[in-house]
Amino acid sequence: MRFWMIKAAGVLNIISGALHLSGAIFIFIFGWLGDGVFNILWYGMVGTPLTPITLPMPQELQATIAIPVFILSVFVIIAGIYAIRGRCRRLVIIGSICGTLLTWFLGIPAIILTVMSKKEFQ
Repeated sequence: MRFWMIKAAGVLNIISGALHLSGAIFIFIFGWLGDGVFNILWYGMVGTPLTPITLPMPQELQATIAIPVFILSVFVIIAGIYAIRGRCRRLVIIGSICGTLLTWFLGIPAIILTVMSKKEFQ
């Protein structure tokens, strides 16, 4: 029995999805607060005003990056839950591939473990 392989693949997917989901939510929050808050925080930590090189990204670009990451992260978490339950192997493989797009060092082992535990899925 290799149930630990699909459980490990599910945990890797959930970790990858949760990390990037929290990052996407953080980007959304900073986008809503505006650049003024970021400028105040930067000046308080570093002590120098922002130069054109260190200016934050525009809010539109932040949302453009954060929305696909948010969607992929939710899908990867759902695939991780299905992997732990041992169901719907195709969904788990697709979710692991999406996890590779987010975090390659967690997604590639998840793909390998999912492919190797072919017989354990219902």
